[in-house]
Amino acid sequence: MRRGVLLALLLLLAACQPGDPGQALQDDYLARLANGLELDLAAAPPASLEQWRMPPRRERLLATPELRIGLLDLLIDMHRCPRLQQLIAERNNSLGKQMVASRRLGYEGQLIAALQDCLPVLARPADAATRDTLQALLAAKREQLPAVFWNAVNAGPEVEQYLRFAPRALAPEAPGDEAALLALERLAEIGTHLPAALPPAPEALDELFFALHASSGGPELITSLQRLTATLEAGSELLERRQATRPLCPQGRPTPRGRLMQNLFVKYYAGQLQPYLATVHQRGQRWSAALRRLAGAPGIPSASRDYLLALAGTEHSLWSGLNAASQRHVQAWQDSLRRCQLAPGQSGWDASRR
Repeated sequence: MRRGVLLALLLLLAACQPGDPGQALQDDYLARLANGLELDLAAAPPASLEQWRMPPRRERLLATPELRIGLLDLLIDMHRCPRLQQLIAERNNSLGKQMVASRRLGYEGQLIAALQDCLPVLARPADAATRDTLQALLAAKREQLPAVFWNAVNAGPEVEQYLRFAPRALAPEAPGDEAALLALERLAEIGTHLPAALPPAPEALDELFFALHASSGGPELITSLQRLTATLEAGSELLERRQATRPLCPQGRPTPRGRLMQNLFVKYYAGQLQPYLATVHQRGQRWSAALRRLAGAPGIPSASRDYLLALAGTEHSLWSGLNAASQRHVQAWQDSLRRCQLAPGQSGWDASRR
């Protein structure tokens, strides 16, 4: 009676959560699993998200000493290197001095390209000193590019917004998040190839950072990883506890309770939870691969590397935790149904499907 009342209350609670259908699906599954196993569902402890929170900005920013280029306009004839002169003027005006970190990355790429284009122009013997100055500045600017890149990633709200926890999980029919995933992959590609390759123009970088900032799918994915892990762990604990205390099929043959659980497996795990899990996992594979690649980009602050790997590393991360919980849950179901001869491929499974 108590379990029936609990199931009714949990199903009612799930039905009253139209704003979070992904969580409602998980709550419904756990309630049905507990009722089918004739076990009380232990109250889950409050989730601790601290280990996956982004470190403060001050721990993620890098010092980039200002390399003064204002005097170059006194050394180089404007008509010989007009693009370089234009960029120097932009940096020295009032707007240039307030340039946000993400746009500075694109600007530095343009400046390096202009410096490279100007060097062949300074071919006269009288230009030797100026050419040496430009070459030294060019080398220093390239060396700074990884730090400028990481400040672009860490100094603004865009990546912080994308990698935060959302108040709700992904919905089962959630639209794709292609623009943000492509932006994340592109940023990882840019960072990985610095300083040999130059970053895109500021306008192209603006599009990438905007896509991350506008994404609701990124935060909802992170929440889904955490909540699905908790759901699968709770479900595995129920299956393992029942098998350890009162096996569904103590004689190794199908029982009414075993067949009930087989039906629950087919309808609610394979039919509902597993497709949702597959959607989250498919999206998470691209997301985690991009974050791991980003974590390997040169010049990354240690706090950023540790954080990205805590989210998406192959071990001891939010991402690997979901994979481990999923494997445990599949194994718990297999152990329970196999001892009843009701698992896929066994005689009881085939008979029940006829």
